[in-house]
Amino acid sequence: MGGLGFTTPEKTLLQTFVGSCIAICIYDPSVKIAAMAHIMLPKNNTNDPNPKPEAKFADVAIKIILGKLQVNGAKLNRLKAKMAGGANIFQNEGKSNAFNIGARNAVAIKSLLDEQKIPIVAQDVGSTSGRWVVFDVNSLEMKIKDRTKSVKVI
Repeated sequence: MGGLGFTTPEKTLLQTFVGSCIAICIYDPSVKIAAMAHIMLPKNNTNDPNPKPEAKFADVAIKIILGKLQVNGAKLNRLKAKMAGGANIFQNEGKSNAFNIGARNAVAIKSLLDEQKIPIVAQDVGSTSGRWVVFDVNSLEMKIKDRTKSVKVI
């Protein structure tokens, strides 16, 4: 949880498992580079400017991703995003939006990407169970496998 990964010429797949967390993948299709963060919480409200793990908070993770992608040849105006996760998996979580961390994560990520004018071109957010998420920078496909073992491609 809270992990952050980047593609390289040798490593073209990024993957994680998410429940209420969200896997956000930001990529530049022109130069075929991508990053995936396993977002746990919407915002860094701590006094630590460099929390660990790096992708724990949406605001910190997206800032790191954008910086590293640009250093490696990505252009902000070409970036796109896909995301999955944000399940309401905890008993009684849905009774109050204060604890619905999955939905709060999704709102925060959408807002942060909107500020940067990065479109979310596909998403699979919500549900009540976790899922495996794999992003392939070569095909630009995100494959999502849920507990029923069915695979969705976005």
